Amino acid sequence: MSNIDWEVIAENLLEQEKMLSVYNFPKPISVLVTWKNGVYIGSMQIVAPRFSEEIVVLSKSTDKLPEDLVNAIRKLDDKRVELVADDSLDLCGRQHILRRLEDKLVQMTFEQTRYMTEHLPKVVEI
Repeated sequence: MSNIDWEVIAENLLEQEKMLSVYNFPKPISVLVTWKNGVYIGSMQIVAPRFSEEIVVLSKSTDKLPEDLVNAIRKLDDKRVELVADDSLDLCGRQHILRRLEDKLVQMTFEQTRYMTEHLPKVVEI
């Protein structure tokens, strides 16, 4: 039996996230991302809205979260966006430029990839 208070940990994590988000540009959207066999916490930023609202920079935790922590985050932040990343993506590491289709993260189209290589976004993420 665990003596870990996951709700307190989640409260602290969400408070820290909220404090740091004011320094990020474009404005981040808080997310939980399910990828392969884990759930990760992070944020996404829409980085090419004039070209495509689908293109986002995903910043996520490097390690998956314990299930109890995920449940505590869901309880405390019921407005948090939940996304499912395609298993074919390589989401090792922290930041990734991806295509968001509703609640799914997938590979960008050829046109989106070309646009992003020609128009590197200015992203600030702390």
